[in-house]
Amino acid sequence: MSHWPSQREKTLRAFRAYLDLIDTADWLKNELRGQLESFDLTMPGFRLLEMLYREGALPVPNIARRRLCTRQNVGFILDSLEARGWVGHRVVNLPAVEVNESRIAKARRGARQGPRVRVVALTKSGKEFIGTVLPRHVKRVKALMRALDGREQESISAVCRKLREGDIFKFLREMQMMDEEGEAEQLRERAMADLERHLRRTRLRRIAES
Repeated sequence: MSHWPSQREKTLRAFRAYLDLIDTADWLKNELRGQLESFDLTMPGFRLLEMLYREGALPVPNIARRRLCTRQNVGFILDSLEARGWVGHRVVNLPAVEVNESRIAKARRGARQGPRVRVVALTKSGKEFIGTVLPRHVKRVKALMRALDGREQESISAVCRKLREGDIFKFLREMQMMDEEGEAEQLRERAMADLERHLRRTRLRRIAES
């Protein structure tokens, strides 16, 4: 007979999967950190160089959004890489947003500019450097991933993409269910407290009557 997991079992299952993902990511980073350190690189620095090597020049806001960190953090990493001559930058004006100029003071019409952003790219020495590091890093990664066959590796990629994309409807439904469970638990606690008070009053009344 099939067993339908309870909400508690589903919660524990989800949390175990989360811990497995985090532990595995930490393990992989630890296994690869030593090799990167031999090139005087951190993992964030390597990820940024690899992104620029693969895609070319990018604005800092785009990098920050894709690396899920603040512009200040990206700027700190870039300053370190730029000091070593691996990246360079230029400041450009993005196109201005189109607006109805009748709502703008006459003195400012036609003179608007878009926001200024820092665009970074690899230098010649940066391309040569990451071109040396990347093949060795990929070889190390491939050796570690050999614990899984090709189909398993593709499955992990697909599952990770699905998890990152998420399912807003399932997320909202689960959060609503958690709220309802919390309210139900509070009702149960209040009911038990009321029952305990009722039993206590009953016992005291019987003692007084005896």
